[in-house]
Amino acid sequence: MYSHKDKVKNIGVMNRYMLAKTIPMFEYEGLPETIPYRELEKLLQSNGYAFIAKIEGKLYALNGGLGGVQDAYGNPTQIVISNPALNYNATLDLEKDGVLIRNDDLMIGLLPLYEKFNFMMAENDINMILYGYNTRMNKLISASDDKTRESAERYVAKAVEGDIAIVGENAIFEGVKLQTGNAQSSSSIGSLIEYGQYLKATLYNEVGLASNTNLKRERLISAEVQQGEDSLFPLVFTMMKCRIAAVEKINAMFGTEIKVDFGSVWQLKHREMVDDIVEDKPLNKEPENEPELENGDSGADTGGTGNSDPQKEELAEIEKMLADESLTDEDRKIWQQMKDELENKENDKP
Repeated sequence: MYSHKDKVKNIGVMNRYMLAKTIPMFEYEGLPETIPYRELEKLLQSNGYAFIAKIEGKLYALNGGLGGVQDAYGNPTQIVISNPALNYNATLDLEKDGVLIRNDDLMIGLLPLYEKFNFMMAENDINMILYGYNTRMNKLISASDDKTRESAERYVAKAVEGDIAIVGENAIFEGVKLQTGNAQSSSSIGSLIEYGQYLKATLYNEVGLASNTNLKRERLISAEVQQGEDSLFPLVFTMMKCRIAAVEKINAMFGTEIKVDFGSVWQLKHREMVDDIVEDKPLNKEPENEPELENGDSGADTGGTGNSDPQKEELAEIEKMLADESLTDEDRKIWQQMKDELENKENDKP
């Protein structure tokens, strides 16, 4: 049974759920049978690094403690490995005895990121649960003596069971007092829900999954959506770069033919941003020629200029939003401010 009080267990479960979602972030081809991609990615994302070495003629992804004499930049040069299952204990050189795969440039991994956000989400869940408990206690019953308390308890029990309860004597009216609890505003639970959504969206954005963190209004224009795109890429691109560099070293050192690429939902999105190629086909970023009509005109409505103006399109989109009668005064003020800024930019053009 779920217990909101067991924070350590709950955060650990949430961390594993996130790892289950991000382990398929990368796909490999040509990995040896002794290195399942699941175990490799679990090591990288949890510990920040893994060491590929050959043991009894087979390649393994190993975990160990980094150390040895530091190089000129303060980086470790050796790794101490102890693997009871393979009956293997050794101190290996990071450059000569194998290949160190980094999850990211600083070998941090994703687990510290998950720990932070899942801790805050677990605390927010507790706040929501306690809010739910408090809503059950809007009325408090106090009794002056045990007999009155027992009578009040029987009355409440009958009401819970759906029976009609009868008060037999006046003493209960004199001894029982009804205390009204502090009324809680309806905005409290809304704020908790928004905070939880913000935390989850921010966490997803960190690992390259687009999720809206703008909670001020229901609708966003395309410019606002595209503005958040840049924050999705730095970490996942660094992770890909580190894996590509490590795979090249592994292939050169051990004669393998391993390949790595984005997988799952990351594949299409980030491949477009890296090389403009999807499924080995170049993206067509130029507008396609529209079929000509019988009178020789193009089927596309270009407004006589042949090119669309993004700023005018954005102004038109804002005007549509301002025409929405369901818009709140605060949102209408924000949209109007954005419109004024765009119009000023338009007027400043030479």
